[in-house]
Amino acid sequence: MVITNILRYLLFFAGLLLLQVVVIDPIDLGRFITPILYVTLVMVLPANIKPWALLVISFVAGIIADTFSDTGGMHAFSLVCTAYVRNYLLPLFLSKDDAEKPIEPTLFTLGYLIVYHLVFTFLDEATLSNFFASMGTVLVSTLVAVVLIFLLQLLLYRTKPQEA
Repeated sequence: MVITNILRYLLFFAGLLLLQVVVIDPIDLGRFITPILYVTLVMVLPANIKPWALLVISFVAGIIADTFSDTGGMHAFSLVCTAYVRNYLLPLFLSKDDAEKPIEPTLFTLGYLIVYHLVFTFLDEATLSNFFASMGTVLVSTLVAVVLIFLLQLLLYRTKPQEA
């Protein structure tokens, strides 16, 4: 990756983490809604990134998020699990031409959010006794995160007008 791309991803992550810590976390959305936005970093990195680099980036990003939210490694573990799943599923759905470009958040790439929320929620609950309540938390948190990310996408990703 070129230095400008690295800086762009760092700024993107810092902005998402700042939005998460300053705006979303202080809002009491209830026990069943905990949307996490910075997981988008794992989803928008280029598909041709080396698997080990993706796991290291995910771990470091998760540790930084854990530092701000005092969760003791839950974000890091959840983000690394999401990156691990991405390494195996993404090549199945992308062509070689698409692998060179950064991935924009779409409904397909946002599917990784459910992996993140699933791992994070079950780590947080640490029990299967409330399985259906936990699955409800996973689904609602994922849906809220998808809506928030689509709103961010409207602000950040500009489409170029089609020339006639």
